[in-house]
Amino acid sequence: MIKVGIIGGAGYTAGELIRLLINHPEAEIVFINSSSNAGNKITDVHEGLYGETDLVFTDELPLDKIDVLFFCTAHGDTKKFMESHNLPEELKIIDLSMDYRIASPEHDFIYGLQITDHTLIDCPGNEIRLFFPLHFQPNGSG
Repeated sequence: MIKVGIIGGAGYTAGELIRLLINHPEAEIVFINSSSNAGNKITDVHEGLYGETDLVFTDELPLDKIDVLFFCTAHGDTKKFMESHNLPEELKIIDLSMDYRIASPEHDFIYGLQITDHTLIDCPGNEIRLFFPLHFQPNGSG
């Protein structure tokens, strides 16, 4: 089972990602972070998920409990977070904003679906439905 965390859980992209992940047989959502909605049910914001989940937003970041971290943040916020936090080295990161879409010697992110075994990924939101089942396998094999 792939353990997933989501930062920026209250936005539209996060809602669609949550919908995909709660129905994915190999994914377990460990946390959905939203400081402005901490303590509220996910369905209070993403009403289309009513009856699908009883998850609650949190303001905590248990990064040591997950395999994959999705950023569904406003543009610029992923970069700020990455610069101000020490993340576990083995943690796979997928940025659904636009912070790392342009190749640069300043970061190691790659863009889109052309990857096979990379830790830092910038994936446009409309490709994430294809990306997750193709590139992550349970038990650390992907």
